[in-house]
Amino acid sequence: MNVGEVMTSPAITADLDTPFSEIVDLLLVHGISGLPVVDGSDRLLGIVTEADLVSNEAYGHQRRRALGLVADALRGRDPAWVRKSAARTAGDLMTARPVSVAPDDDLRSVARLMLEMRLKRLPVVVDDRVVGIVTRRDLLRPFDRSDEAILAEIEGILASPLRVPEDHHAVAAVHQGIVSLEGTARTPADVELLAAVVGRVAGVVDVENRLAAGEPRTNGPAGGGARVGDGRGASRPPAEA
Repeated sequence: MNVGEVMTSPAITADLDTPFSEIVDLLLVHGISGLPVVDGSDRLLGIVTEADLVSNEAYGHQRRRALGLVADALRGRDPAWVRKSAARTAGDLMTARPVSVAPDDDLRSVARLMLEMRLKRLPVVVDDRVVGIVTRRDLLRPFDRSDEAILAEIEGILASPLRVPEDHHAVAAVHQGIVSLEGTARTPADVELLAAVVGRVAGVVDVENRLAAGEPRTNGPAGGGARVGDGRGASRPPAEA
């Protein structure tokens, strides 16, 4: 799954001259916690977040003298936040050159990036122009699927020789997003490939791979007999041609 499938588009944006009060209104009205700052051609310039706005309250509304900034630095206060406390427009508040992603970026890679960099949102760009925004909440959308829906997609994959190795006898069960794979595949490489393909299905939390490499068992055609549940029930017979 990629970013383009879960991102919010179009993104709510501001320009360099958008005033403080208007930024607050945009965040509250749209129920968001940050927005990209763009130029007249929608090219990404920076990003403004709730934390940037809160600095105004945290450090006061008056412009600080140079001596005051030195005192704040000696007390361990981040000078960037102190500087932003005097900001009145998006251009002054924003963090310039923010990290961004593309619509075709893999969702799992983007999730790791957000965790490692402690980011809550990322602008989505194409040719430097903002086309959307992806948040941590968006990353949860693929997991909001029923076991039945997940299983139906896995069954289709297992039955397709264009998507998985031939001559496998894999049987799937899904319980609370966890997939159990049992049966056989021709080689150890096929065993790992089947598990990897199934693991990329939206909503899959984990794959318990119990497939064995070797001659297929005589338990029906490849991909048949998948079921929803905890793996204890009987398999459904394959559909007649």
